Amino acid sequence: MANGIHSSSTARNGYLDRLPERLVVEGFRRWMAGYDTGDIQCWEMAWNLYAKALGPKQARSAMAELSCWVRAIRSNSARSVCLFPYGCRKLCRDECMAVSMVACVQHRDNDALEAAATQLIGCEHIAEAVETARSFGEMLDSIGQHLIPVPRPVIEDIALRPGRQHFH
Repeated sequence: MANGIHSSSTARNGYLDRLPERLVVEGFRRWMAGYDTGDIQCWEMAWNLYAKALGPKQARSAMAELSCWVRAIRSNSARSVCLFPYGCRKLCRDECMAVSMVACVQHRDNDALEAAATQLIGCEHIAEAVETARSFGEMLDSIGQHLIPVPRPVIEDIALRPGRQHFH
């Protein structure tokens, strides 16, 4: 992401080189693509990513929380969520907001969580998405998948940028 919120090695190698962020972003992309296309292969790709990274037992728990979170975003969003194709090493604004939601849960930053959720969903109907983000973030935290903190000023900075702009 932007504004030096991560170590220099993360900045040099890319935000998605960190497993926790990659799981959130790639899981989000693949699960959303499954809904958008109706193609079960998208969900299978998400499962394969999680199972390889976490093992089947932890992957099952993480995927259950991921699916609830994505469903809540889709059902409450006032607009289409923009995504890059899976495997893309860059993030668009909506993807930054999605990963920020989960990071804010883990770092107990409720103000930033609500800001990211409002930006991602595009309206004030964020309660379900916030609650499912809490469950997902806490589940990832419980298995050692700790995301980098994303403070509210960074969320506000990203929100001012064009929707399809790339972030490293």
